[in-house]
Amino acid sequence: MIYTEPLFLGVTPAGARNYVANKVASLEKSFFNACAGRFSVVEAAIKAGIPPQNIYASDIGLFSSIIGYLADPSKKLNDLRIRILDPALEPRGITDKLEFAAHVMLILKLNQMKQTNLRGLYLREELLSSWNRSREAMRLQLERLVQNIAGIHYEIADIWDVVTRVSSG
Repeated sequence: MIYTEPLFLGVTPAGARNYVANKVASLEKSFFNACAGRFSVVEAAIKAGIPPQNIYASDIGLFSSIIGYLADPSKKLNDLRIRILDPALEPRGITDKLEFAAHVMLILKLNQMKQTNLRGLYLREELLSSWNRSREAMRLQLERLVQNIAGIHYEIADIWDVVTRVSSG
């Protein structure tokens, strides 16, 4: 079995994000999306006609920062200085930055799985036994998302710092 759970569970519902995206696109201004999460609102904004170069996204988590660094042409994934601390999860056979990003995403997912009940233990075991196939599936999800939002601006920033900066500038 290949692990095919969503990349991120905190996604704005489609109707709400499309409504917001259409309203923001009608303003014909730059769009700031603090707490970008899995970039669902950013994706909808681009589909609604906002040019990626007019989108400024931010977040503070590693998950979002990996995606943001892949999508922002001024950023390099290596600048996140990600280290794998568990020798058993050290990346092997990685061919490109998307595959490395997928590897790290799977580690994040693995660490979210409960180790206090049988279900969680089985899910972890299943993911570990299908790691290479799951990594490829995750890579494909990431590749599609990054292609859809390529060209945005991304920074690691707290929402309140972004709100303060945008509202005063």
